[in-house]
Order: sequence, then C-alpha cells, then structure tokens
Amino acid sequence: MLNYEDALRQYGTPSYIYDIDVLKERVKYLQNKLGQKYDLVYAVKANTFIPKYIEDMVSRYEICSPGEFQICNALKINHQKMVISGVYKDYATIDLLIKNYSDILKYTIESMEQYRLLNDLTQKYQRPIHLLLRLTSGNQFGITEDEVIEIIQNNQNSLLTIDGLEYFSGTQKHSLKRVEKEINYLREFVQKIEEELNFPINEIEYGPGLPVFYFQDDEFNEDEFLDNVKNILDTLDKKVTLEIGRSIAASCGFYLTKVVDLKENKNGHFVILDGGINHLVYYGQTMAMKIPYYEVITNSEEKSETITYNLCGSLCTINDILVKNLTLNKLNIDDAFIFKNVGAYSVTEGISLFLSRDLPKVIIKNNNEYQLVRDNIATYKLNFPKAVRSDNDGKIN
Repeated sequence: MLNYEDALRQYGTPSYIYDIDVLKERVKYLQNKLGQKYDLVYAVKANTFIPKYIEDMVSRYEICSPGEFQICNALKINHQKMVISGVYKDYATIDLLIKNYSDILKYTIESMEQYRLLNDLTQKYQRPIHLLLRLTSGNQFGITEDEVIEIIQNNQNSLLTIDGLEYFSGTQKHSLKRVEKEINYLREFVQKIEEELNFPINEIEYGPGLPVFYFQDDEFNEDEFLDNVKNILDTLDKKVTLEIGRSIAASCGFYLTKVVDLKENKNGHFVILDGGINHLVYYGQTMAMKIPYYEVITNSEEKSETITYNLCGSLCTINDILVKNLTLNKLNIDDAFIFKNVGAYSVTEGISLFLSRDLPKVIIKNNNEYQLVRDNIATYKLNFPKAVRSDNDGKIN
C-alpha cells in the first residue's frame, strides 16, 4: 500500500502527487540501463512541475513553447541546458531569447521559415547560436532530407553553427524493429551528408519513444527491452542524446480521487468520483475497458461482498468513465482511489475547462515531506465573460 494517506487527509481530492524519490530512481534506472555514453534529455512538456528536481541528472531540457521557457526560466534552470524546440517559433519570443539570453544551449530548426528567422535575428543582434536540424519522419514536424542538405550547403552565416540532427517519430514504441529501422536510417543519412557534403554531424538528438505500460494486462520485460535498445544505439557510433519525457516522468505521478456517490440501475453499479477524464488521461485507454494500476484507500475494516463497478467522473458526459467492470469489495462514500503512473501528460492533457470544475491540487513529495505547489484553481473565471462580470464575480458565497 502506498503511504499517501497523510496527503489525502491534509490536502483532500482531487489531487496529483509527484514523488521525487520515485522520479530520481527512475532516471538512475534509465541511465544505468542505457549507459553513461548516452545523455538524457528531459522533454518539459511531459510534466512541468518536476524539471528542477532532476537538473543534475539530465544533460538538457527540450523546451517547446514560450510558456515552457517561462516556467524553466522562473525555476532557474541553467540556460546552457536548454534546447529551444517546437513546431512554432514566433518572432517576438525568439527575438527576446536571442537578444537577452546569449547562453542558451541550442535551437532546433523545424522549417525553412524557422531557419530564416534565426538567421535574421542572429545577424540583427550579432549573437551566435547552435542549431540542430530536425529531420521529419513524415508528419508536420521537421524538415525533409533535401531541406537539411540545402541549409548545410547554403548557410553563409558564421553566427549559425549546425551541430547535428534531431529526430523523433513518436511515442510508445514497443517495436525494437522500428527503433532499429530508425537508427539504420539515421546512420545512412548521416553518412550521406558527411561523404557528399564533407560536413561533420557531431551529434544526434534522438527520441526513442520508450514505452510506458499503464495497464494491468500489459506484459513487458523492460530490462530486456532497454538492453536491446542500447545495443541498437551502439551501432550508430555517434554522440547521441536521448530525448525522453513520458518514460522519465510517468511512474512518479499519482492521482487521488474519492467516491462521492454510489448508484445502481439495470445496467450495473456506478461509482461517481470527484475527478474524471478532465484530470486523468491514460495513453492507450480504450472506452475505459483497460484497468490501470491503482489502489483503494478505505475507512472500512470489514471484509464485504464484492461488486463489479463502473468508475465514473463528475462531468456531465457519458464519456466520463475511468474504468468499466472493475470488481472490488463494496465501496463506501469517501473511499479514495490512487491511480498510478500519471506523472506524464495527465496533468495537462485532461479536458480541464469542461463543466468549469476546479483544477486539482498538485503536491510534491520529497524526502518524505509534502509540499503544495499548486492549490485548486477555479476554472469558472476562465469561462466567464469579463464584459458582463458582476460585482461578486459569480462566486458562490
């Protein structure tokens, strides 16, 4: 049983807990399995509440929006660990960064327009920067092989140093054959650039999309999988940094929600929770049929009959079902559920503004101490038309 009862009593539900001890052990595990040869890059989009706690454990941070930069900057993340990425780089933000932050580690190029933007602004401020050219995998991200070659051939700006390539083709990769295919592709393309253009590719930032297994029926030998990934990476014979978000963050997160109502009809037994799909998202969940890892905290000490429940959230939509057909000891009002492996994305992916319900608290557990780092946030203010705002702001007194 997880020892989160104190947090439940102190902070209530719904809430997220991010356990920093679990987070650090996860980073150590990944680094040990993949080897010290490969630096780890943390993708900030996976979870913006935890980056500072692993600053001395990862080599850099992938930042994909102005908001993510503001968060990392406010956390005093070392600029020399920042890679400014993202499919959309607006002029005002990049102008500000190049003008005011000369120590940012790298920028990625995701389009010819981004290349022209960075070219113009480095000349405007006479500030040198380092680049990674993101090679597309066939979606809206990155640039083509021909565009990579065009930039390398035609770059006359001595302030733009092209260090290498970035390549990320998706998440939750279960197939070693797919990883091997991607590494072989990168090796061949790098060889082409170096031989035909006489241009060195000094590094590759690669997103292996390491999978997280969220559901109880999943079978997966992660030790063996990571050993095989390492063997494949070793064939590349280049400096490789591994951009990982989901696989680092998932296991440190726990979502707490309690039973607020129980009902039964001809279609079964239903549990109403004070959370729901506005807060809890599992990648790969299908019609709530898969059972995630969870625990139940109950005040009842008696063993009771078992009942098959449908766990539902508090939104006014029939889609707000977390788990179907879950057989448990009879539940009571105020019993709580702890859903596990929610450290990546869940806090930001839920449809949080629907029904104007409050955002959950966010709690950090570090060295066996709890810290509230975000209180409940009332979303009704975001859904309220300011032009007709009343004196009491619509608040219930």
